[in-house]
Amino acid sequence: MKIEKKVLARVEGGASLKLEWERGKIKDAKIIFNEFRGIEKILRGKPFMDALVINPRVCGICGHAHLIATVKALENALGIEEIPKKAEVLRRITRLTEILQNHVKWFYLFIMPDFLKLKNLHEYRPFSGRAWREAVRITSEVVKVIAIFSGQWPHSSYAIPGGITSNPSEEDVFRAKALIKKFKEFFLSRIVGLEEEEFRKVRKGGNYEKLGGDIGKFLELCYEFSLTGVGRSYGRFISGGGFIDTLKPSYKREKGRRFKFSPKFVKVLNPPPYTFSRPVRYKGLPYETGPLARQVLCRNPLIEGLFLKFGDSFAVRVSARILELWEILEKVEELLTELLRYIDEPSSMGDIPREVSGSGISVVEAARGTLIHKVEINKGRILNYEIITPSQWNLGPRCERYLGVAEKAMLGLDSSLKAEMVLRSFDLCSVCTTH
Repeated sequence: MKIEKKVLARVEGGASLKLEWERGKIKDAKIIFNEFRGIEKILRGKPFMDALVINPRVCGICGHAHLIATVKALENALGIEEIPKKAEVLRRITRLTEILQNHVKWFYLFIMPDFLKLKNLHEYRPFSGRAWREAVRITSEVVKVIAIFSGQWPHSSYAIPGGITSNPSEEDVFRAKALIKKFKEFFLSRIVGLEEEEFRKVRKGGNYEKLGGDIGKFLELCYEFSLTGVGRSYGRFISGGGFIDTLKPSYKREKGRRFKFSPKFVKVLNPPPYTFSRPVRYKGLPYETGPLARQVLCRNPLIEGLFLKFGDSFAVRVSARILELWEILEKVEELLTELLRYIDEPSSMGDIPREVSGSGISVVEAARGTLIHKVEINKGRILNYEIITPSQWNLGPRCERYLGVAEKAMLGLDSSLKAEMVLRSFDLCSVCTTH
């Protein structure tokens, strides 16, 4: 028996991997997060509005999702059931735009560079490769949509209980539309290598073999290096935040039908001794969340075909995330057009009561999956705050009965490189996992 310890590169934060080998295969895998910042403890005793500034700092990648989850939890605690339509639409635009840039950066900066260890692929080489440079350029452009409407990115704090603080113009909306159009052109030409109408036909028919561009190249590499079926986990999926209109809060057991998601069944357990990360269970079971879960649950034809053939594997998990971009792009375009109808309406409900008491919960979909925020307020100050991140669902450790989702996905692999690649397919983030 052999024990191997690896410090992981290209991680948001820091993490290491402990692999136990037997007869050339991984018998056990532990993901170790040794960092702990204690955001939830920092929030205790603070005025509840402070959470709008502190929580986006949980993560430098998905901070906007934390902002939206925070404001929704506060609104729930304050009894605010409706906000101006303009604010609601703008919040959705900025949250979905963050996911756009996140997915592309992850694919080109985290996933594709691993293949350089297997094959000479100059196009994907960091800094010098054309694909790498184009990905950095387009993501730097699209985050301007968030900056236009929220004033800055990352760590925006423009959402407040009852609405938003910004008041964009029609010109701002058209600037955002132009940026989204440019991103859509990047998706079609660079990622799938198809004209729009052809891609729609391919998607509708679930003909993933006809995908070109960089996703086509990725699938070719998966075939070449026997990565199509590796990295399977439990095959149980969960999405609690709704995401876009085609997907309602739901979950799916392995080979089972879909059920309605309820946050009351989510439980965070104590961490094992080797990590600061705490496991999350739904009705006592580990579930995978994120793009693969969302695309399986909403029955994306392309992902359904891949999933039926290769299951919840590395290749399908990565494909689901990069192909999810299309649905987000179409929704953001639709929301920007809708926003023009409300452009002259108020952005917020006005003054916010401060000396209040109550408890609230929110569930939103971030880039990595279902994000839950819970807050208790007493006389205007935070009594308790709990954050349950997508990374806890996917990268969290074992409990007494089950391995973590990513831990299980690495079992049986025959190389540490494959283990790292499978792990990165879940989007490895230390700061979100332990926050």
